[in-house]
Amino acid sequence: MFCGAQYVPVKSPERSPDNRFIYLSDILPTSWQAVEYANVPDGGSATVFGLGPIGQMTPRRARHRGFRVIAVDLVPECPEMTLKHGIEVLDLQDHDDILETTCEMPDKRSTNSLIHAVGMEARGSPGAKLGQQIAGLLPDSISQYLMKEARADRLNAFYLVTDTVRRGGTISLSGGYGGMAHPLPLLHVFDKQIQLSMDLANVWRWVEGIMPLVTDDAYPFSTENSARHHLPLDQAPHGYEIFQKKQDDANKILLQP
Repeated sequence: MFCGAQYVPVKSPERSPDNRFIYLSDILPTSWQAVEYANVPDGGSATVFGLGPIGQMTPRRARHRGFRVIAVDLVPECPEMTLKHGIEVLDLQDHDDILETTCEMPDKRSTNSLIHAVGMEARGSPGAKLGQQIAGLLPDSISQYLMKEARADRLNAFYLVTDTVRRGGTISLSGGYGGMAHPLPLLHVFDKQIQLSMDLANVWRWVEGIMPLVTDDAYPFSTENSARHHLPLDQAPHGYEIFQKKQDDANKILLQP
């Protein structure tokens, strides 16, 4: 049996802000891994789809590696946040064909790699909700099988990234999917010679490489302003509620003891 209690904690220097280190638990390693798995060649380019907390940090890491980065989303406040960090941004609501748009940009080609950071929820799925309601009316043995084996995620974002990535390029999938039945466009992926990399964030694998940047005075990731809400611990239930209901622009909430 492996016990990680003495292995996982990271001691942070007193001179560095605490709100840098809290992101070592998720956002920074996930973004770091997404860029590593994207296999962008030296001097190459990447497009990041989805500008939630992970998608906000991923372009900053890619740019820090020296890559040209394009960020794509359709939620108005997300592109605005990314533009503040000097990233090229495309609003899906303003462009009918993202592939055509990226090909019209300076190098006249779609990007080498595409990082999918949308996540499985993607503004909710009416089909998934209906499936859950139906399953709730069935005997337990049948409903458990239905939800495990027959549930499917919305794959609009996945189809879009396979269309947009350059032929022979790489898709790095950091936005998770929870369904068991996926109508993946495998023929399209095969025909375009796309490499597909995905995984849960291997947090500890990347911490050693991230730490020098987190403790550097020239910190490149600007996590200090990533959370829109800083709440005392006794307001944690309220924080969970507004996050779940997507109220008050809640994205990341820091609880302060």
